[in-house]
Amino acid sequence: MGALKHIIWLLGLTVFAIWQMPSIPSWPLALQKLLPWLPYLIAGLGIFVSVFLNRLQPILILSSLVLFNAGMQYFVPQADVTLSAITLYPVLALLLPLNLLFWLLFPERGVQDKLYVSFQFILLAAQGYFVYWVMANLPLEYWHWISSPSGYEQVRLPFVAMLTMVGVWFLMMFRNALLSHAKVLDQTVVFVLILMAFGLNAFYQYGALAWTSAFAAMMILLSLIFDAHHIAYTDQLTGLKGRRALLESFLGLGRKYSIAMMDIDHFKSFNDTYGHDVGDLVLRTVAQELEMIATGQVYRYGGEEFTVVFKGKSPDQVMPALETVRKAIESRVLTVPLNGQDVETHVTVSFGLAARDAQHKKPHEVMKYADEALYQAKEAGRNRIVVAGQPVTAAKSKPKTRAKTKPKTASKAKSARPGQKRSTAAKRSS
Repeated sequence: MGALKHIIWLLGLTVFAIWQMPSIPSWPLALQKLLPWLPYLIAGLGIFVSVFLNRLQPILILSSLVLFNAGMQYFVPQADVTLSAITLYPVLALLLPLNLLFWLLFPERGVQDKLYVSFQFILLAAQGYFVYWVMANLPLEYWHWISSPSGYEQVRLPFVAMLTMVGVWFLMMFRNALLSHAKVLDQTVVFVLILMAFGLNAFYQYGALAWTSAFAAMMILLSLIFDAHHIAYTDQLTGLKGRRALLESFLGLGRKYSIAMMDIDHFKSFNDTYGHDVGDLVLRTVAQELEMIATGQVYRYGGEEFTVVFKGKSPDQVMPALETVRKAIESRVLTVPLNGQDVETHVTVSFGLAARDAQHKKPHEVMKYADEALYQAKEAGRNRIVVAGQPVTAAKSKPKTRAKTKPKTASKAKSARPGQKRSTAAKRSS
């Protein structure tokens, strides 16, 4: 859903830019004079933001756009039909898509690694020398091959450049499909390539390339903002929204809502037995099950604790969904390594559920009330749901642990739990 949301706005901006391109000659003269400078202004802002966010990839992509525009604007003006202008156009049109793909394939290592940054900009500068060498030394028969037309009346791009753009576009799409968590920038560059192809195709129309380049730079700038937002508000391990997003969601809950606090039972003992890598697997597995709750928004509160916010719902309305998830987690078999063997085990979870009432009017108060109910669920034997303010049911029988080789479970930890008083910090660690 998140990827689709970004594709929609990227597609909208791309269609708008292409749709408005033919109307540029009818714009007021002042706007037409300003248009050639727009790509540089927006790209400059994008580079500034990239440095601030420690992102090298967008700096290199924006730098390529700026240098490409400068080369086309000053060395291949629209009315110029000299041999150098005619030959430089297909070379730059060929290099641009390769640059966009090239910078995406290089790993993002930020702007702090001076040696790595210097190497990247040396590669960027070397392309200028390559263009100069090609212009001065490439045999004439190769020029005919590079600059030969596509054969389609509406396509003014040289055939080789057009073929390269199509090939690079498909490679970008294939790469994004293979990525488990594609950044917004990865999706954006796909649309940037489309825009630049249209701009190059209509290059001899005044302002067309500057217009599409400005939109391309703006989309890269927006992708930086969206990526930064994702990093700030999303838990990297589980992919769920984090505590910052949870606290901000409290601003628009209204007067009727329920909040559930969930904790993985004996997670510390599980971590000590099977290791932190398996513990991370458990956290991701539980997060996947929680995401099946269609009526609530799930957040990772911290550690092994999760929060589910149900806007406009009462505890009675959300209990069936929570019970379904609890049972699904309880019955899910996990195959994990232990002492050189694969063993089967499982985890259970406990929920505390509370709703807004006369004594708990603020979301923070309701969440604390739900946390108290979670503590009661732990004290009552775990693997259950306790609704704040309602009687706690008797302890259920201890679930069986299925294992090929009997691993040490959390039984030692359990023996110390019943009737033991804990601080708030200790509650969260159990």
